[in-house]
Amino acid sequence: MANYQLTALVFIVVYYAFVIGLSLYRRMVKSELDYFLASRTFPAWILAFSYAASWFGGASAIVSADKAYAGGWSSYFVMGGPTICSGIVLLFFAKRIRMFAPLSQPEITEERYNRTARIIQAIIIWWYMITWAASQMIGAANFVGDYFGLTYTTALFIVVVVVWFYCMFGGFKSVVTTDLGQFIWIIVALLIILVTALSASGGFGNVSRVVAQKEIPNFYNIFGNAKFSLFYIISFTFAWVISAEIWQRFSAARSVKEAQKVSRGALFINVPLYFFAVVIGMLAVGIFPEKPEGNIMTALIRTQVPWLLAGISFAGLLAALMSTMDTALNTGALVLTEDIYHRVINKKASERQLVLFGRVAVTIMAICGIFISLAIKDLLWVLWMASDILAAGVFWPLVLGMYWKWGTSKGAIASMLVGGVFTLWHYLIDLGVQLPSIRPDWPGKGWPFSVFWGIVIGLVVYVVVSLATQSDNERLKAEAFMNKMALK
Repeated sequence: MANYQLTALVFIVVYYAFVIGLSLYRRMVKSELDYFLASRTFPAWILAFSYAASWFGGASAIVSADKAYAGGWSSYFVMGGPTICSGIVLLFFAKRIRMFAPLSQPEITEERYNRTARIIQAIIIWWYMITWAASQMIGAANFVGDYFGLTYTTALFIVVVVVWFYCMFGGFKSVVTTDLGQFIWIIVALLIILVTALSASGGFGNVSRVVAQKEIPNFYNIFGNAKFSLFYIISFTFAWVISAEIWQRFSAARSVKEAQKVSRGALFINVPLYFFAVVIGMLAVGIFPEKPEGNIMTALIRTQVPWLLAGISFAGLLAALMSTMDTALNTGALVLTEDIYHRVINKKASERQLVLFGRVAVTIMAICGIFISLAIKDLLWVLWMASDILAAGVFWPLVLGMYWKWGTSKGAIASMLVGGVFTLWHYLIDLGVQLPSIRPDWPGKGWPFSVFWGIVIGLVVYVVVSLATQSDNERLKAEAFMNKMALK
């Protein structure tokens, strides 16, 4: 085993021994509220870091660096653009979310529409969380496999088992606490890699010469790939604005003012982070004549960073990948426990039964994520599928339901079903099922353009069906919901 591998292994073992020990210490949760929202005891600054860590994970850094190596500054919009746009929108949503203070997101949907709409939304969110968790599993498996020379499957099972363990026992307390440590670590890792890349590449002067020789177009033009940038932002923003894991953090805040602080703090934290990853990818052009096998981050750590710092950097990026994975597992388990098990299967479940099933739900999430990770091994593709699921199936009923009094239960249900089926159809195609594609050619059948039609279809169905199914009962329910929100 090489020095850089041995050092990384030592850091990983020590760190995750601490994480697992913390999870066992935290395992004495007393209620469902404690397991999934830490009984609303965390201060705003910790939740803000957890919010940022759940979005800016190792996968984001890896994808951003790889895209920047090929496309330059405009690659910031792949992950950074949607993060900023979503963060700005969520500044306005944080207050309403915490005012309602739901244990889970579908709780709002039942209050606004009905129980059926809640169950359908819960299934869609659960499906999204599984797919999102799978994208992080793919990134972690490739990262670990490339670094240690392990097979993809072996690396996948190792990283998932570790995350599954501390999520299952520690719940939201462990997730948030480890998110804070993991986030600090990834900042240190990125700074180490950035300084190393700057030195090894000869700086941007040398990078510019290489770019000129290779004739890479628009490398320094942040708007050089405007069409793709726009649809990257559309594709991810519509999903991330209603990401249940972020709403979970707002709901976990101590008060409305604290929730607003969480939102502002996370936005300030997130804005510069993607520039670090993009700059690293751009500097790599001056180091590697051709894109190395695997990903840019792994290649830089393995070949350029001194072995001791390489271990710190690798472990930091892996911790970040796992911080996003644990968020997806925990939030998906929350929805499965509260909105399916508690509301449909066992309405009289005790707190002990709910916590126990929450742990079972984490296990179900992990197993489903592994299946997807083995079937499709393209991180960005799976991340897109996750966004498509949420944007097409949930966005309009949830967001318009809080502001548009003409929305009805039938409109919400129809929108979620049509959007969900549209997404599922193409999801099965991506998994290898031989079905004809029903996406129009414009603006493009491939990602990120394909999500456009799911969003449009969901909006049209919601508006048309809602207007066609108006009734006094629907109007009164909508007004009661909005009055309740205004009075809180």
